[in-house]
Amino acid sequence: MGKSNENGKITLWTSQREIVLNTIKEKGVYHVRKEFILEKYGEVSNVFIEPYNWFIGKAEKIVPKPDGAQYPIWLFTDLKYVENYEGSHVLEIEVDYEKVILFDPSKWNRILNLSYIPNDEKDKNEYYESLEKQGVYDETNIYMTNYYPHLKQKVKKSWERLFEDNIDLSKPKQAALWELRREWIVSDNIK
Repeated sequence: MGKSNENGKITLWTSQREIVLNTIKEKGVYHVRKEFILEKYGEVSNVFIEPYNWFIGKAEKIVPKPDGAQYPIWLFTDLKYVENYEGSHVLEIEVDYEKVILFDPSKWNRILNLSYIPNDEKDKNEYYESLEKQGVYDETNIYMTNYYPHLKQKVKKSWERLFEDNIDLSKPKQAALWELRREWIVSDNIK
């Protein structure tokens, strides 16, 4: 878990491109806009927009979005999970705990793959058995076709488990912030 201190702050890490750093240098704050996601993912962006929009609807009830924020910024509570892409910078962030949305990255990946998040092993087995009985051998068909509206509802309802701490598919925690502010950056060359 990210280091939490007595001041009510948490340490997180994120990998960001040069344009993000330049925006923070210039404006003091960075927000993700929808067009950034559309540009980043190109032709497959529509697959990401629905889960992202679902996340926003739920996350803004946990931490309200500040003015200017549209989409979340992804971070981790442990540096070893941050991918450092060519041309990107890893930032160490220290932020008030109440500004952070924490969740299980394996559950989030299931949502990005338009998949079911099981309650437990028994629920998982029952779910996959029900798919088999209905002749569904590729779970993505539930979402990508109109043939399984009842299963699509079941999958989407299971996404509510993203923020439930009693269901862990993985131990590292992922985090989301609505913005990155210059004063939160502990280490990088932008201060």
